[in-house]
Amino acid sequence: MPEGAKELLQSGSAVEREFTYDLIKWVEELPDQKLLSHLSILKDSELLYERGTYPETTYIFKHALTRDVVYESILTRKKKNLHEKIGNAIETLYADRIEEQYELLAYHYSLSEHWEKAVHFGRLAAEKAHKLSQFQQAVTIYERTAEWLLNLPENKTRHESLVDIQLELCWSNIGLGQLEKAEQVGLQAETTA
Repeated sequence: MPEGAKELLQSGSAVEREFTYDLIKWVEELPDQKLLSHLSILKDSELLYERGTYPETTYIFKHALTRDVVYESILTRKKKNLHEKIGNAIETLYADRIEEQYELLAYHYSLSEHWEKAVHFGRLAAEKAHKLSQFQQAVTIYERTAEWLLNLPENKTRHESLVDIQLELCWSNIGLGQLEKAEQVGLQAETTA
């Protein structure tokens, strides 16, 4: 398999099991003809399926295991760079409906270790889940976001953000009817403050 097709396969695996033509084009930064040639090789090799018509095409790994093996073969540093590019691409391509992408952006920025953006989009994703009364999802995202926040330099802003997240966690736990957990998180917020 040509090197370009291998790299394209790796980039696609970092997105997830399926990816759009527009997204992979933005990440790979290849001319249309070259990109289509690489995608054709991957389809002919039966590694990817194609759904939709160009340019509204989505590519799907034929087997989830193939995607996992390809993803695990990527060096850590390259993975971080890929996730950063994917996050940037999603922000650009879906700017007009960014609220649909909050959780995905938090995920990719956390894997790229771009902690500021991971925390920013994590908080937005958790707030969105809370507003939709998806309290368990909000709790999960807030907890993950609090962990990411601890990777930022220790300063007043980080402490204030942690208190905010802990208070939001408290409210989400109340929404779940987990009053003891809510009280526990509220005390943590008090200690942090």
